[in-house]
Amino acid sequence: MWQRFILAVGIVIFGLTLVAWYLLSGFGCEMNTSGCKTVRLDWSWDALRLFLPTFALGAFLIARSLWKMRQARSANI
Repeated sequence: MWQRFILAVGIVIFGLTLVAWYLLSGFGCEMNTSGCKTVRLDWSWDALRLFLPTFALGAFLIARSLWKMRQARSANI
């Protein structure tokens, strides 16, 4: 039960980070005086420094919960 909850939390963190990164890139595009035709993710060091820790946390939670669920399933066999 807890592993599914941790999996859900990891997926939510990972997804919300991706959405926030996209929205922040769009905001930066709108603040540009010449405008933008398409919104692309900002791959600058500042953006990576801000978003990579939360991506890593979400990925860690997802991987940990899947690993624990796999262990529990193999122990029951």
